[in-house]
Amino acid sequence: MASATTIPTGHSLPVRLDKGYSANSVELSDWMHISCYVLPSFKVQQHHELIQCGLFLRDNSIIMGAFNRGYAQTLQGFWLQAGITLCSAWAFTLFGYDQGVLGGLIALPNFLSANKIDPKDADLQGTIVAIYDIGCLTGCILVGFVGQKLGRRLFIVIGGVLLCVGAGLQAGARGSAYLIAGRVIGGIGMGFNTTMVPIWVAETSKAATRGALIATQLTIVILGLTIAYWFDFGMLRHHSGTSAVWRLPIAFQVVFILLTWATIFFLPESPRYLYANGHIEDADDIMARIYSVPVDSVEVANHRSDVLAALEAEKESEFGWKNFFYDTSPVRTTWRLWLGVLVQFFQQMDGNNIVSYYATYLFINSLGMSQNQAAITSGGVTLLFLGGTCTTIWTVEHLGRRTVMLYGAIFCSIFMILFTIGLAVNTDSSNKLAVVSIFLFEFCFGASWCPLPWVVVPEIVPLNQRHVGTAMGVFTQWFITFIVVKFGPMGIQDIGWRFYLLFCVFNVLAVVFVYFCVKETKGLSLEEIDVLFARKEYKHVLQARLRGDREAEDKGSAEEHEVVQEKVEMK
Repeated sequence: MASATTIPTGHSLPVRLDKGYSANSVELSDWMHISCYVLPSFKVQQHHELIQCGLFLRDNSIIMGAFNRGYAQTLQGFWLQAGITLCSAWAFTLFGYDQGVLGGLIALPNFLSANKIDPKDADLQGTIVAIYDIGCLTGCILVGFVGQKLGRRLFIVIGGVLLCVGAGLQAGARGSAYLIAGRVIGGIGMGFNTTMVPIWVAETSKAATRGALIATQLTIVILGLTIAYWFDFGMLRHHSGTSAVWRLPIAFQVVFILLTWATIFFLPESPRYLYANGHIEDADDIMARIYSVPVDSVEVANHRSDVLAALEAEKESEFGWKNFFYDTSPVRTTWRLWLGVLVQFFQQMDGNNIVSYYATYLFINSLGMSQNQAAITSGGVTLLFLGGTCTTIWTVEHLGRRTVMLYGAIFCSIFMILFTIGLAVNTDSSNKLAVVSIFLFEFCFGASWCPLPWVVVPEIVPLNQRHVGTAMGVFTQWFITFIVVKFGPMGIQDIGWRFYLLFCVFNVLAVVFVYFCVKETKGLSLEEIDVLFARKEYKHVLQARLRGDREAEDKGSAEEHEVVQEKVEMK
């Protein structure tokens, strides 16, 4: 055993572990003694030995393996998926909660006076609400640059830290500057989470349940939105005379962050991310747990082969800045990136954000309701919205992504047009039509366009660029949300019913977009989706790689189109 003043130079255990050597209990005991007792008391002058032992800590496959695989390594199959779903649900509950919480507080006299905001200053009120989206899109940009370096889970943890800081600044605000700073910082954290959570869920799910699990997350978003509305309403009823009426709902978001942290370290990293970064053994272990099979099974070997084949195909053409506009890749990476952007664009331009952020404000200013009536109506809308999103957990895997999006766009168009007509006529009967229409619009949006873009975008982008594609899609979401939310109060006040004509037009355009541009991905693995989008002349090569058939790949044989192609063509 090494003494407190002597460390074995060039300690070789980590090197031998990396080569597959199995350390015995004595060697591991020696290393634990060095790590826990010797290093803390070691003299700085002996820096070269310290560095050698430090490298062991950095590169130790045991430590990194435990972190990559999660600390609850007995979880597998259903219970592993349930754990990932629960953890991501906490993160997305906060997503929905943050979207709704300030909309019910922004017009409160107590909130406005405490933060020195003029009740008639709609521009400042819109800025305070919408600046959050600037933070979110900034977070998406950062993920696009470094998302492949830190892993899916670590970004979610860092996002939670930023959200805590932002919540503290807002809950303790003494002026609009505090609110704006807190909204921006918290927004960056939410940008991290809204980009990485869908990727993490998609890459740790089976093909048959992937859509339903991501749709579940979006149902949870609306649950968070519903909690925010009714929390605001309860505080308004019982604590309207104190600053707690707005400080407590804002501070409450920290609860969801703590619950996310309490679960995420027990769960594994995305196996596809690990394959892409060379952690093959850890990825195999996680893939085996996802499918509840032995790590040396044929199923794990096939999944590994598929992922590595997809990575090989992506690397055949370098992807640089010019490729965002000029596509040379055999798997059509550029088109898939921009398709994700367009899907998120049409989701945001249907008018739902006006209802989500400003439901109470809309009902007061457009329909003449009292504060209490507007608050109750807003809560009812969110409950119906929640009911709509619940249906997608079933429909996304049984009817398919494209079908649900297409019919959702049709019905959203109808009800947005009826809502606009009701406001334009402006009689008691037409106002009732407007209220009924907005209820039905929210149900249809929840049953289609609320969750489906979050399912489709992480699916359609190739693995190496998945963080970029998802970041671009989510960036688009937050950018359009910022524009709509920033100018929403002014549009409601100054333009009136004509403001909603914009959303009528884009709902109709969404029908055309889905019909001509969106492909069905139901039931396909992420690697099979590469075949779906691949250039015609390259499909057979990629199919052969997915089967591990190098001879067929080299020949470029036309007969080798069948195994994956048949499955793709049925979709």
